[in-house]
Amino acid sequence: MSQSPSAFDRSHRLSIGVLLVVMLTGAAQAVIAQSPVVFEPQRVRVSERSNLSHRVDGRYEGLTSRQTTGYFTRIGGNSDGYVGRFFEFEQVRRDANQVARSVRESSDLTLSIDERTLFGAVDGNGLGRFPSLQGIPGLPAYALARGSSWQAEAFYVARPRTGEPEIRLPVIVEYRYTGHDTFNGVPVHRIEAGFATRYPLPERDDEGPVVDYSGPIESVAGSHRLTILLPLDGHSTLFIRDELQEQYRYKNGSVVAVQGHALLFVQSLGTDAVQRTADRISDRIATTTVDDVTVDRTPTGVRVTIDALRFLPDQAILLPQERGRIDEIARALADLDGVRYLIVGHTADIGLPESQLALSIDRARVIASELGRRGIHPDRIDIEGRGGTDPVAANDTEEGRARNRRVEIFILEE
Repeated sequence: MSQSPSAFDRSHRLSIGVLLVVMLTGAAQAVIAQSPVVFEPQRVRVSERSNLSHRVDGRYEGLTSRQTTGYFTRIGGNSDGYVGRFFEFEQVRRDANQVARSVRESSDLTLSIDERTLFGAVDGNGLGRFPSLQGIPGLPAYALARGSSWQAEAFYVARPRTGEPEIRLPVIVEYRYTGHDTFNGVPVHRIEAGFATRYPLPERDDEGPVVDYSGPIESVAGSHRLTILLPLDGHSTLFIRDELQEQYRYKNGSVVAVQGHALLFVQSLGTDAVQRTADRISDRIATTTVDDVTVDRTPTGVRVTIDALRFLPDQAILLPQERGRIDEIARALADLDGVRYLIVGHTADIGLPESQLALSIDRARVIASELGRRGIHPDRIDIEGRGGTDPVAANDTEEGRARNRRVEIFILEE
Protein backbone atom coordinates (compact mmCIF):
# COMPACT_ATOMS: atom_id res chain seq x y z
CA MET A 1 0.00 0.00 0.00
CA SER A 2 1.43 3.38 -0.96
CA GLN A 3 2.13 5.91 1.77
CA SER A 4 2.30 9.67 1.70
CA PRO A 5 5.90 10.92 1.89
CA SER A 6 4.91 13.37 4.63
CA ALA A 7 6.80 12.95 7.89
CA PHE A 8 3.42 12.51 9.58
CA ASP A 9 2.48 9.68 7.21
CA ARG A 10 5.64 7.58 7.14
CA SER A 11 4.99 4.03 8.10
CA HIS A 12 7.07 2.68 10.90
CA ARG A 13 6.34 -0.62 12.54
CA LEU A 14 6.37 -0.86 16.31
CA SER A 15 6.56 -4.48 17.43
CA ILE A 16 6.12 -5.42 21.08
CA GLY A 17 7.46 -8.95 20.96
CA VAL A 18 5.96 -11.59 23.23
CA LEU A 19 7.53 -15.03 22.85
CA LEU A 20 5.18 -17.82 23.84
CA VAL A 21 6.17 -21.32 24.89
CA VAL A 22 3.24 -23.46 23.80
CA MET A 23 2.86 -26.67 25.81
CA LEU A 24 1.23 -29.37 23.70
CA THR A 25 -0.96 -31.75 25.70
CA GLY A 26 0.56 -35.24 25.67
CA ALA A 27 3.73 -34.11 23.89
CA ALA A 28 7.12 -35.02 25.30
CA GLN A 29 8.59 -31.55 24.85
CA ALA A 30 7.57 -27.91 24.60
CA VAL A 31 7.22 -26.32 21.20
CA ILE A 32 8.56 -22.77 21.15
CA ALA A 33 6.60 -20.40 18.91
CA GLN A 34 6.88 -16.67 18.40
CA SER A 35 3.58 -14.77 18.44
CA PRO A 36 4.47 -11.10 17.97
CA VAL A 37 2.10 -8.39 19.06
CA VAL A 38 2.32 -5.86 16.26
CA PHE A 39 1.39 -2.31 17.13
CA GLU A 40 2.19 -0.03 14.22
CA PRO A 41 0.47 3.32 14.68
CA GLN A 42 1.30 6.26 12.49
CA ARG A 43 -0.88 8.24 14.86
CA VAL A 44 -2.00 7.25 18.32
CA ARG A 45 -4.74 8.29 20.71
CA VAL A 46 -3.95 7.79 24.41
CA SER A 47 -6.86 8.09 26.82
CA GLU A 48 -6.70 7.73 30.58
CA ARG A 49 -9.89 7.74 32.66
CA SER A 50 -10.09 7.44 36.42
CA ASN A 51 -12.88 7.26 38.99
CA LEU A 52 -11.46 7.80 42.45
CA SER A 53 -13.13 8.31 45.81
CA HIS A 54 -11.39 10.68 48.22
CA ARG A 55 -11.40 10.76 52.02
CA VAL A 56 -9.66 13.58 53.85
CA ASP A 57 -8.90 12.84 57.50
CA GLY A 58 -11.51 10.08 57.36
CA ARG A 59 -14.26 12.29 55.89
CA TYR A 60 -15.72 11.43 52.48
CA GLU A 61 -15.01 14.25 50.02
CA GLY A 62 -16.64 12.88 46.87
CA LEU A 63 -15.89 10.99 43.67
CA THR A 64 -13.51 12.56 41.18
CA SER A 65 -13.74 11.52 37.53
CA ARG A 66 -10.70 12.64 35.60
CA GLN A 67 -10.10 12.10 31.91
CA THR A 68 -6.91 12.90 30.05
CA THR A 69 -6.69 12.35 26.31
CA GLY A 70 -3.74 12.91 24.00
CA TYR A 71 -3.34 12.77 20.22
CA PHE A 72 0.14 12.07 18.89
CA THR A 73 1.86 11.57 15.52
CA ARG A 74 5.09 9.67 14.93
CA ILE A 75 7.99 12.09 14.55
CA GLY A 76 9.32 10.20 11.52
CA GLY A 77 12.28 8.13 10.42
CA ASN A 78 13.36 5.46 12.88
CA SER A 79 12.46 7.51 15.92
CA ASP A 80 10.47 5.96 18.78
CA GLY A 81 8.95 9.36 19.54
CA TYR A 82 5.43 10.67 19.07
CA VAL A 83 4.70 14.37 19.28
CA GLY A 84 1.33 15.89 20.11
CA ARG A 85 -0.70 17.41 22.92
CA PHE A 86 -2.69 16.10 25.87
CA PHE A 87 -5.88 17.57 27.30
CA GLU A 88 -7.00 17.03 30.87
CA PHE A 89 -10.69 17.17 31.73
CA GLU A 90 -12.11 16.87 35.20
CA GLN A 91 -15.60 16.30 36.51
CA VAL A 92 -16.45 16.15 40.18
CA ARG A 93 -19.65 14.38 41.24
CA ARG A 94 -21.27 14.94 44.61
CA ASP A 95 -24.79 13.70 45.35
CA ALA A 96 -25.29 12.87 41.65
CA ASN A 97 -24.55 16.46 40.58
CA GLN A 98 -21.92 16.95 37.90
CA VAL A 99 -19.83 19.95 36.97
CA ALA A 100 -19.80 20.72 33.23
CA ARG A 101 -16.77 19.43 31.34
CA SER A 102 -14.12 21.70 29.90
CA VAL A 103 -10.36 21.43 29.41
CA ARG A 104 -8.72 22.12 32.75
CA GLU A 105 -5.20 21.96 31.39
CA SER A 106 -3.34 21.00 28.24
CA SER A 107 0.28 20.82 27.18
CA ASP A 108 2.54 19.76 24.31
CA LEU A 109 4.19 16.41 24.93
CA THR A 110 6.53 13.90 23.33
CA LEU A 111 5.95 10.22 24.10
CA SER A 112 8.55 7.53 23.56
CA ILE A 113 7.70 3.90 22.79
CA ASP A 114 10.30 1.21 22.11
CA GLU A 115 10.03 -2.46 21.19
CA ARG A 116 9.27 -3.75 24.69
CA THR A 117 8.21 -0.76 26.75
CA LEU A 118 5.19 1.50 26.46
CA PHE A 119 5.90 5.12 27.41
CA GLY A 120 9.36 4.26 28.68
CA ALA A 121 10.33 7.90 28.48
CA VAL A 122 8.17 11.01 28.59
CA ASP A 123 9.43 14.46 27.72
CA GLY A 124 7.95 17.89 27.07
CA ASN A 125 6.10 20.65 28.83
CA GLY A 126 3.80 18.14 30.51
CA LEU A 127 6.56 17.54 33.09
CA GLY A 128 6.06 13.79 32.95
CA ARG A 129 2.53 13.72 34.39
CA PHE A 130 0.83 11.91 31.51
CA PRO A 131 0.23 9.05 31.33
CA SER A 132 0.31 8.04 35.00
CA LEU A 133 1.75 4.58 34.14
CA GLN A 134 5.14 5.00 32.46
CA GLY A 135 7.23 2.05 31.33
CA ILE A 136 4.26 -0.33 31.72
CA PRO A 137 4.16 -2.91 30.32
CA GLY A 138 7.85 -3.75 30.37
CA LEU A 139 8.30 -7.01 28.46
CA PRO A 140 11.32 -9.30 28.82
CA ALA A 141 13.57 -10.32 25.95
CA TYR A 142 13.17 -14.05 26.61
CA ALA A 143 10.46 -16.61 25.82
CA LEU A 144 7.30 -16.66 27.94
CA ALA A 145 4.94 -19.49 28.79
CA ARG A 146 1.55 -19.30 30.43
CA GLY A 147 2.33 -18.64 34.09
CA SER A 148 5.74 -17.05 33.42
CA SER A 149 6.60 -14.20 35.77
CA TRP A 150 9.19 -11.40 35.75
CA GLN A 151 10.00 -7.99 37.17
CA ALA A 152 10.68 -4.64 35.52
CA GLU A 153 11.24 -1.08 36.67
CA ALA A 154 8.72 1.62 35.82
CA PHE A 155 7.26 4.90 37.11
CA TYR A 156 3.91 5.92 38.56
CA VAL A 157 2.83 9.56 38.54
CA ALA A 158 0.72 10.40 41.59
CA ARG A 159 -1.35 13.54 41.99
CA PRO A 160 -4.18 13.12 44.52
CA ARG A 161 -5.51 16.69 44.24
CA THR A 162 -6.07 18.86 41.20
CA GLY A 163 -3.68 21.78 41.02
CA GLU A 164 -0.98 20.17 43.16
CA PRO A 165 2.43 19.25 41.74
CA GLU A 166 2.66 15.61 40.73
CA ILE A 167 5.11 13.22 42.32
CA ARG A 168 6.79 10.72 39.92
CA LEU A 169 7.63 7.57 41.86
CA PRO A 170 9.90 4.74 40.68
CA VAL A 171 8.30 1.32 41.18
CA ILE A 172 9.14 -2.35 40.66
CA VAL A 173 6.36 -4.12 38.75
CA GLU A 174 5.70 -7.86 39.17
CA TYR A 175 4.27 -9.40 35.98
CA ARG A 176 2.65 -12.77 35.20
CA TYR A 177 1.63 -13.86 31.71
CA THR A 178 -1.70 -15.73 31.81
CA GLY A 179 -2.21 -16.52 28.11
CA HIS A 180 -4.83 -15.52 25.57
CA ASP A 181 -8.10 -13.72 26.31
CA THR A 182 -10.62 -11.57 24.43
CA PHE A 183 -11.32 -7.83 24.71
CA ASN A 184 -14.47 -6.52 23.03
CA GLY A 185 -14.51 -9.70 20.97
CA VAL A 186 -10.88 -9.30 19.86
CA PRO A 187 -8.17 -11.85 20.83
CA VAL A 188 -5.47 -10.43 23.11
CA HIS A 189 -2.57 -11.45 25.33
CA ARG A 190 -3.40 -11.09 29.04
CA ILE A 191 -0.87 -10.09 31.67
CA GLU A 192 -1.59 -9.61 35.38
CA ALA A 193 0.72 -7.26 37.25
CA GLY A 194 1.08 -5.31 40.45
CA PHE A 195 3.29 -2.85 42.28
CA ALA A 196 3.51 -0.92 45.51
CA THR A 197 4.16 2.81 45.85
CA ARG A 198 6.36 4.14 48.65
CA TYR A 199 7.66 7.58 49.43
CA PRO A 200 10.17 8.32 50.82
CA LEU A 201 11.79 5.60 48.74
CA PRO A 202 12.96 2.40 50.47
CA GLU A 203 16.72 2.12 50.91
CA ARG A 204 18.63 0.23 48.21
CA ASP A 205 22.11 -1.25 47.95
CA ASP A 206 22.78 0.68 44.76
CA GLU A 207 22.22 4.38 44.20
CA GLY A 208 18.86 3.86 42.50
CA PRO A 209 16.50 6.54 41.19
CA VAL A 210 15.98 9.87 42.90
CA VAL A 211 12.60 11.57 43.33
CA ASP A 212 12.77 15.29 42.55
CA TYR A 213 9.84 16.61 44.59
CA SER A 214 9.30 19.60 46.84
CA GLY A 215 5.51 19.65 47.13
CA PRO A 216 3.20 19.34 50.14
CA ILE A 217 3.17 15.52 50.39
CA GLU A 218 5.30 14.00 53.15
CA SER A 219 4.73 10.29 52.49
CA VAL A 220 2.95 7.90 50.10
CA ALA A 221 1.93 4.28 50.59
CA GLY A 222 -0.24 2.35 48.17
CA SER A 223 -0.88 -0.73 46.06
CA HIS A 224 -1.89 -1.28 42.43
CA ARG A 225 -3.26 -4.36 40.66
CA LEU A 226 -3.07 -4.23 36.86
CA THR A 227 -4.75 -6.14 34.07
CA ILE A 228 -2.90 -5.60 30.77
CA LEU A 229 -4.37 -6.65 27.42
CA LEU A 230 -1.94 -6.51 24.49
CA PRO A 231 -3.30 -6.72 20.92
CA LEU A 232 -2.94 -10.06 19.15
CA ASP A 233 -2.63 -10.54 15.38
CA GLY A 234 -2.27 -6.86 14.59
CA HIS A 235 -5.33 -5.45 16.37
CA SER A 236 -4.86 -1.88 17.35
CA THR A 237 -6.05 -1.17 20.91
CA LEU A 238 -3.97 -1.75 24.02
CA PHE A 239 -5.78 -1.65 27.38
CA ILE A 240 -4.66 -1.45 31.02
CA ARG A 241 -6.93 -1.46 34.09
CA ASP A 242 -5.40 -0.24 37.35
CA GLU A 243 -7.20 -1.01 40.63
CA LEU A 244 -5.54 1.21 43.21
CA GLN A 245 -5.47 2.23 46.84
CA GLU A 246 -3.27 5.12 47.97
CA GLN A 247 -2.71 7.05 51.18
CA TYR A 248 -1.02 10.46 51.12
CA ARG A 249 0.18 12.08 54.32
CA TYR A 250 0.73 15.83 54.03
CA LYS A 251 3.27 18.01 55.78
CA ASN A 252 0.43 19.89 57.49
CA GLY A 253 -0.73 16.65 59.12
CA SER A 254 -3.78 15.86 56.95
CA VAL A 255 -4.23 12.44 55.36
CA VAL A 256 -5.87 11.83 51.97
CA ALA A 257 -7.03 8.30 51.12
CA VAL A 258 -7.74 7.53 47.45
CA GLN A 259 -9.41 4.37 46.15
CA GLY A 260 -10.81 3.35 42.79
CA HIS A 261 -9.66 2.48 39.30
CA ALA A 262 -8.00 4.00 36.25
CA LEU A 263 -8.31 2.81 32.64
CA LEU A 264 -5.71 3.39 29.94
CA PHE A 265 -6.54 2.95 26.25
CA VAL A 266 -3.90 3.23 23.52
CA GLN A 267 -5.51 3.23 20.09
CA SER A 268 -3.85 3.24 16.70
CA LEU A 269 -5.16 5.92 14.33
CA GLY A 270 -4.61 6.18 10.61
CA THR A 271 -3.74 9.36 8.75
CA ASP A 272 -6.02 8.90 5.74
CA ALA A 273 -9.14 9.97 7.63
CA VAL A 274 -7.38 13.06 8.95
CA GLN A 275 -6.36 14.12 5.44
CA ARG A 276 -9.87 13.50 4.10
CA THR A 277 -11.35 15.64 6.88
CA ALA A 278 -8.89 18.46 6.22
CA ASP A 279 -9.59 18.36 2.47
CA ARG A 280 -13.35 18.27 2.99
CA ILE A 281 -13.37 21.31 5.28
CA SER A 282 -10.93 23.21 3.05
CA ASP A 283 -13.08 22.56 -0.02
CA ARG A 284 -16.19 23.79 1.77
CA ILE A 285 -14.46 26.93 3.03
CA ALA A 286 -13.15 27.63 -0.47
CA THR A 287 -16.71 27.87 -1.83
CA THR A 288 -17.58 30.65 0.63
CA THR A 289 -16.67 34.32 0.82
CA VAL A 290 -15.37 34.18 4.40
CA ASP A 291 -11.98 35.71 5.11
CA ASP A 292 -9.26 34.92 7.64
CA VAL A 293 -10.11 31.23 8.06
CA THR A 294 -7.37 28.65 7.58
CA VAL A 295 -7.36 24.85 7.73
CA ASP A 296 -4.24 22.83 8.48
CA ARG A 297 -3.06 19.55 9.98
CA THR A 298 -1.22 19.38 13.27
CA PRO A 299 0.16 16.39 15.19
CA THR A 300 -2.99 16.66 17.32
CA GLY A 301 -5.47 16.72 14.44
CA VAL A 302 -7.15 18.99 11.91
CA ARG A 303 -7.24 22.64 12.99
CA VAL A 304 -9.57 25.37 11.74
CA THR A 305 -8.33 28.84 12.74
CA ILE A 306 -10.65 31.84 12.75
CA ASP A 307 -8.40 34.89 12.82
CA ALA A 308 -9.22 38.36 14.13
CA LEU A 309 -12.62 37.48 15.59
CA ARG A 310 -14.39 40.67 16.59
CA PHE A 311 -15.86 40.90 20.08
CA LEU A 312 -16.79 43.90 22.18
CA PRO A 313 -13.57 45.11 23.84
CA ASP A 314 -12.67 43.00 26.90
CA GLN A 315 -15.97 41.13 26.66
CA ALA A 316 -17.25 37.80 25.35
CA ILE A 317 -19.93 39.40 23.18
CA LEU A 318 -19.52 38.56 19.51
CA LEU A 319 -20.17 41.45 17.14
CA PRO A 320 -23.14 40.96 14.76
CA GLN A 321 -20.84 41.32 11.75
CA GLU A 322 -19.31 37.94 12.59
CA ARG A 323 -22.53 35.94 12.30
CA GLY A 324 -22.12 35.29 8.58
CA ARG A 325 -18.63 33.93 9.10
CA ILE A 326 -19.84 31.62 11.87
CA ASP A 327 -22.69 30.44 9.61
CA GLU A 328 -20.24 29.35 6.91
CA ILE A 329 -17.86 27.69 9.36
CA ALA A 330 -20.70 25.72 10.95
CA ARG A 331 -21.77 24.47 7.52
CA ALA A 332 -18.18 23.46 6.75
CA LEU A 333 -17.96 21.46 9.98
CA ALA A 334 -21.34 19.77 9.69
CA ASP A 335 -21.85 16.04 9.09
CA LEU A 336 -18.43 14.88 10.31
CA ASP A 337 -18.85 11.43 11.87
CA GLY A 338 -16.91 10.05 14.82
CA VAL A 339 -15.30 13.32 15.88
CA ARG A 340 -15.34 15.86 18.70
CA TYR A 341 -14.84 19.59 18.35
CA LEU A 342 -12.40 21.27 20.70
CA ILE A 343 -12.81 25.06 20.64
CA VAL A 344 -9.77 26.97 21.93
CA GLY A 345 -9.98 30.68 22.68
CA HIS A 346 -6.96 33.01 22.54
CA THR A 347 -6.53 36.66 23.52
CA ALA A 348 -3.92 39.33 23.02
CA ASP A 349 -1.36 39.57 25.80
CA ILE A 350 -2.74 42.70 27.41
CA GLY A 351 -3.60 43.02 31.09
CA LEU A 352 -3.46 40.41 33.83
CA PRO A 353 -2.88 36.77 32.79
CA GLU A 354 -5.83 35.68 34.96
CA SER A 355 -8.15 38.06 33.14
CA GLN A 356 -6.84 36.95 29.74
CA LEU A 357 -7.47 33.29 30.62
CA ALA A 358 -11.01 33.94 31.85
CA LEU A 359 -11.83 36.00 28.75
CA SER A 360 -10.46 33.34 26.40
CA ILE A 361 -12.59 30.65 28.09
CA ASP A 362 -15.70 32.82 27.88
CA ARG A 363 -15.11 33.57 24.19
CA ALA A 364 -14.57 29.87 23.42
CA ARG A 365 -17.86 29.16 25.20
CA VAL A 366 -19.62 31.78 23.05
CA ILE A 367 -18.38 30.16 19.83
CA ALA A 368 -19.45 26.75 21.17
CA SER A 369 -22.95 28.14 21.75
CA GLU A 370 -23.03 29.67 18.27
CA LEU A 371 -22.06 26.36 16.66
CA GLY A 372 -24.59 24.53 18.82
CA ARG A 373 -27.37 26.81 17.57
CA ARG A 374 -26.28 25.99 14.04
CA GLY A 375 -26.68 22.23 14.37
CA ILE A 376 -23.48 20.87 15.95
CA HIS A 377 -24.59 18.90 18.99
CA PRO A 378 -23.30 20.43 22.25
CA ASP A 379 -22.38 16.97 23.58
CA ARG A 380 -19.67 16.81 20.91
CA ILE A 381 -18.09 20.15 21.81
CA ASP A 382 -15.37 20.84 24.40
CA ILE A 383 -13.87 24.22 25.22
CA GLU A 384 -10.48 25.50 26.35
CA GLY A 385 -8.98 28.92 26.99
CA ARG A 386 -5.26 29.70 26.73
CA GLY A 387 -5.34 33.45 27.32
CA GLY A 388 -2.39 35.22 25.74
CA THR A 389 0.09 32.37 26.27
CA ASP A 390 0.11 31.13 22.65
CA PRO A 391 0.52 34.18 20.37
CA VAL A 392 0.95 33.94 16.60
CA ALA A 393 2.08 37.57 16.24
CA ALA A 394 3.78 40.29 18.28
CA ASN A 395 1.55 42.12 20.74
CA ASP A 396 3.19 45.53 20.23
CA THR A 397 1.00 46.49 17.25
CA GLU A 398 -2.77 46.60 16.81
CA GLU A 399 -2.47 44.30 13.80
CA GLY A 400 -0.56 41.73 15.83
CA ARG A 401 -3.00 41.92 18.73
CA ALA A 402 -5.91 41.43 16.33
CA ARG A 403 -4.30 38.25 14.96
CA ASN A 404 -3.82 36.90 18.47
CA ARG A 405 -7.53 37.39 19.22
CA ARG A 406 -8.50 34.19 17.48
CA VAL A 407 -10.38 30.94 17.96
CA GLU A 408 -9.09 27.53 16.91
CA ILE A 409 -11.33 24.53 16.35
CA PHE A 410 -9.63 21.14 16.52
CA ILE A 411 -11.41 18.15 14.99
CA LEU A 412 -10.42 15.13 17.08
CA GLU A 413 -11.27 11.45 16.57
CA GLU A 414 -13.45 9.89 19.24
